[in-house]
Amino acid sequence: MSQSGIRSLCTLLTLLLLHSGAPLFGQAELSVADSEALIKKLQAHREKAPALSAEFIEEKTSYLLNKPIQSEGTLAFQAPNKFRREIHGTNPSTTVCDGTKLWIYYPSFKEVELFSLGQQAQCDDDIAVLTAGLNFENIAQFYSYRIFRDGTGYRFVLTPRAAGIKSIIIEATVWLNSNFQIQKSEALLPKGDRVRTRYENQRSAPIPAARFEFTPPPGVHVSHPLGQ
Repeated sequence: MSQSGIRSLCTLLTLLLLHSGAPLFGQAELSVADSEALIKKLQAHREKAPALSAEFIEEKTSYLLNKPIQSEGTLAFQAPNKFRREIHGTNPSTTVCDGTKLWIYYPSFKEVELFSLGQQAQCDDDIAVLTAGLNFENIAQFYSYRIFRDGTGYRFVLTPRAAGIKSIIIEATVWLNSNFQIQKSEALLPKGDRVRTRYENQRSAPIPAARFEFTPPPGVHVSHPLGQ
């Protein structure tokens, strides 16, 4: 996968994982048994509410930047593996997966990257890692995690197991409220970069299938970073 494609997938992972910047002091860690029971509840919750949409505000800090970069966007997810993430602003992008193809569109560059699922093991593994953060299926296969009580909600600290993801994201932290809704997110990237995200207007209403479809606009260049 190209570096730009990996960055987009990594950023998407950041959105799928949830975090608050509050300190851990005074927060009780769940036992292994209680953690496993909570994961099962999360899986059952996703089965009952397979669709999720939300708006987000994202901030990235880096030692290479004089000040944080902020952006806004929307996220839509349909279990098990359909999603759409749109970033607005000066560096817009659209990432769409219909379960068989993954499109990453950079309108400023008139460039589209296309990845075919079911044909490229690397891409399939990345999608499995990403969607594990939303549907909680096989999450222990992809992440080492600890879960803390945080008020009436929960805070997860996740470390990726997959070597490819480890090279671009060091740790993500998860914060869910008592209704298992996304609150905030933070991902620690290599070299100390951080991406913080706040989620708003979350909805569990059904999402039209067309939301997960994508047709490249006229005049854009379509590349296949992993080959045909």
